[in-house]
Amino acid sequence: MNMHIFKHTIWIDRPREAVFDYFTDFSKASEWRQYVRAMEPADAGRVRAGSRVHVTMDLSGDEYAFDLEVLVCERPSLWRHRTNETDFRGFIEYRFDEERGGTRVTLSFVAKPVGLYGWLAAPLVWMRGGKSYREQLPRLKHMMEAA
Repeated sequence: MNMHIFKHTIWIDRPREAVFDYFTDFSKASEWRQYVRAMEPADAGRVRAGSRVHVTMDLSGDEYAFDLEVLVCERPSLWRHRTNETDFRGFIEYRFDEERGGTRVTLSFVAKPVGLYGWLAAPLVWMRGGKSYREQLPRLKHMMEAA
């Protein structure tokens, strides 16, 4: 059973094509994505469903690197990638909808707990409401609107 773990949304005063293009400009990822040091395509060519993106994160001073799998890349409306959690199988999704001359960005995490620890941790993860992601959209908004 998939669970909606969290959902965050924000309105950005920029066209959705511009927001989506900034979102997928991985050279800017560390400017607004918490913990991210760097992101870059791991595969040649245009990023699309099935592509991998190499991510390097800073977690409490330790470097953590992995490749995330892109599930959907539909410019300018939808991005979805598989989670990199060991105890949850699911996806992180970003929707980009036109609204009032700008863009409504909605970030959500949908997952299914895996194994005993996943099921035990699910209520805690749900109660935290994606705390580690909470500042991501306000930072994206700030970077987009300050430009």
